[in-house]
Amino acid sequence: MKCPNCGSLNDKVVDTRQSKDGTVIRRRRECVDCGFRFTTYERYEEEKIVVKKKNGTTEPFSKDKIIRGIRLASKNRPVSEKQMVQIADEIEKYLLEEGKLVVESTEIGDLVQERLKKIDTVAYLRFKSVYNEFKDLKDFEKALKEIEEREE
Repeated sequence: MKCPNCGSLNDKVVDTRQSKDGTVIRRRRECVDCGFRFTTYERYEEEKIVVKKKNGTTEPFSKDKIIRGIRLASKNRPVSEKQMVQIADEIEKYLLEEGKLVVESTEIGDLVQERLKKIDTVAYLRFKSVYNEFKDLKDFEKALKEIEEREE
């Protein structure tokens, strides 16, 4: 750590204390060259996922936005709030584990569909119709055929 007094990088830790909630570590340091004492704080930095949208803009990843989309697709369907939150949590965990800090919105949509398909076919089809911007009945028929072929 660079000494704020003389700029030396040669220091030693004199005392270390953890905050009551365990989220911050406070360290008292002493510069070996000039003897100046100073305090540093160490805290966990969350990795932030950025979503690249279809129009090229970016925005921060939001589990709430995923849950909102699932909630709309699942209206009057047997999909619990717990399942919706679990899907959003799984997607966030997957992206972080894969190191995907910049992710296309289409990939997130695919991940939601993949999980929703296992829970409720109707909610899946509703989500897919909005996400894939179905234009007419033929798009629904094609999606239904894919579901039927998968179930056979």
